[in-house]
Amino acid sequence: MKLPSLLAISLAGNLALAAIFIALRMGSAAKTNASSPATGLPATLTATKPSPTATETPVPVVPWRLIASADYRQYIANLRGVGCPEWLIRDIIVADIDDLYEQKSRTDPVHFEPWQGVDQRRQSSHLREAKLKGLRQQKLALVKSLLGYEWENYAEQVWNQDLLTSLTLGYLPYDKSCQVVSLRKQSAEAAQNIREDANFILIDDDRARLLSLYEGYEADLSQRLDTSELDELQLRDQQGFLLANDINFAGVTISSAELRELVRRSKSFRDMVRSDFVPDRPLSDAEQIRWRTAFDAQVKSLLGPEQFADYQRAQDFKFREIFQFSQQNDLPQTAAIQVYEARQNAAEEADEFQKDRTLSANERAAALVLLKDTTMITVSSALGGSFQNYLAGPGEWLSALAPGPETQGGGETQ
Repeated sequence: MKLPSLLAISLAGNLALAAIFIALRMGSAAKTNASSPATGLPATLTATKPSPTATETPVPVVPWRLIASADYRQYIANLRGVGCPEWLIRDIIVADIDDLYEQKSRTDPVHFEPWQGVDQRRQSSHLREAKLKGLRQQKLALVKSLLGYEWENYAEQVWNQDLLTSLTLGYLPYDKSCQVVSLRKQSAEAAQNIREDANFILIDDDRARLLSLYEGYEADLSQRLDTSELDELQLRDQQGFLLANDINFAGVTISSAELRELVRRSKSFRDMVRSDFVPDRPLSDAEQIRWRTAFDAQVKSLLGPEQFADYQRAQDFKFREIFQFSQQNDLPQTAAIQVYEARQNAAEEADEFQKDRTLSANERAAALVLLKDTTMITVSSALGGSFQNYLAGPGEWLSALAPGPETQGGGETQ
């Protein structure tokens, strides 16, 4: 048997950092539950792994040959007999089982015969995947029979290496977070198998299978997490709704509580976890307009008319561009608003000049030059010493207000 060579020594610090980041970003009020998980994990495994101290009393060294055993149950008993903590027993045993099943998986390497057709290669690939899946299920069953619960050191590696995972699950006790990682991996693999079997062309039966898988995943989560933990996880998973729909809050005064409530309400429009299992059907243009109008109504009811106006402005890339510039140059938000409004007003006036057929080409050109000059004065006043940098960067739209001779008399104004 092999003793694993790497243990997560700095885990406690990583967990604390992730939890603080989430608390600041989302204003989470969730508290870590110190009780044992619903799946029956021993209470000794719910604590963070201890760090060694200089004051620990030395213990007699027992030769490893007297501890290791080909019988896993005896191996565990020997480890407990020398006072090995439960979390370390778990890591040693699971690492050894990982090695055992890794060797088993190598007995059937990938091999394609020459001149095979696509269907034959696909069948060979599916057979190998089915074998590997069977080995993994055997491994999980063996671990559960020995420890009383499923555990994968893979989940621990993901937890320590993937920032998004640690931020999403940072509020959970360590052992529960690793269980969730493992459950997600299993569910994702099962969903991918369904999609591949359907050649990624889903019919109603395939969607029904994926929906059943999603419901099973949610039910399993509810068994592993208590009510408050599950609610917090679902809320954090739903944050992806904002990014997926390009929803922005530049210059919007919104509290953590308001943001969390908005994310909670967004689930009725699109459940992000469910859509990972069962892809949403494409919406028509009319459906998208109705969907966005309904969502905006929810935002307005939550934030109120004044904040909602700020929210609508934040959805415009032109404002986000000047807002970012103002932040990079240590300018107040009022400067960004002034420049944005000047740009909006100038675009409207320029459009009116272009559409006014009572104006001659020279009159239109003169009106646009005057508009450009007055707008530049307004923008310069708002930006102060940063005005020239703005002109060289995102302020190129100012030049487009008065086009050159080759473009006068038509064209769109940005």
